[in-house]
Amino acid sequence: MKKALRILLQRHRAELSPAALGLTRGAPQGRRPQGGGLSQQQVDDYLGFGRGTYERLENGRLPNAPEHVLRAVGELFRLNSHEWTWLWRMTWRRDPPSPLHGDSDEEIPASWLRVIDSLPHAVYITNYRWELVAFNHRFPRLFPGRRVPANTMEWMLLDPDARHILGDWATSWAPFVAPHVWAARAAHPDDAYLADFERRILADPEAGPIYADFGPIFVHPDGACRPFNHPEAGPGWMTLHTSSPKSSSRFVTMTMIFDPGPECPEALPPLRAHQSGV
Repeated sequence: MKKALRILLQRHRAELSPAALGLTRGAPQGRRPQGGGLSQQQVDDYLGFGRGTYERLENGRLPNAPEHVLRAVGELFRLNSHEWTWLWRMTWRRDPPSPLHGDSDEEIPASWLRVIDSLPHAVYITNYRWELVAFNHRFPRLFPGRRVPANTMEWMLLDPDARHILGDWATSWAPFVAPHVWAARAAHPDDAYLADFERRILADPEAGPIYADFGPIFVHPDGACRPFNHPEAGPGWMTLHTSSPKSSSRFVTMTMIFDPGPECPEALPPLRAHQSGV
């Protein structure tokens, strides 16, 4: 892995001209990549790192590099989203906490429309604000008059229709939904929409107390089964399943499986991978 990391960074370092960065004169040379480009010391000097910082990163001797170091190198080398993720996996063994470029995490491939249209259940995709990005032909059936809301979280917490459609709203839905707004506010403290949304929730006489109470910690609804009064199929239960496109962690795909009847379907044993060689 260290060799692969070194190859990636050396290639990008070789593509940069010292003259283009104003490092033609008086800059320490250090070790240049084959074919020219910036030296390791020039990267340190240009980015304001202490001597030897970049050399340790390139040679795999800075496994837990500070985020500001990785971001500065990524921006200097103009890494794409795949290279940025790969850099984090090679150093921290996990995906980056945020995209390198602000707008690179705001869209997903249009082929996701074909994916969700191929599924036999209601499916929708939202961004981190819960604004609808896409949905399949079964999704509108979940709403009175098939009127699809622009924002699924606003509908769940503030729309009067939701308090009937979402069975036992005050106990089975709202307390588990509200913590997601808390988490979004913490992750995006400067987002004006989320701040206004929180204000409107707190001002609501029914949703406000539930939100302020900060009920059970609920990170995701994956596998949750909740009462649901289907506008067309009658009372039943909705099982929720979540996933995120690998191209952007800010999007969530929600698959909603409806089962009519008085009881939630019996839960199946959790799935596990078969061990290799067993």
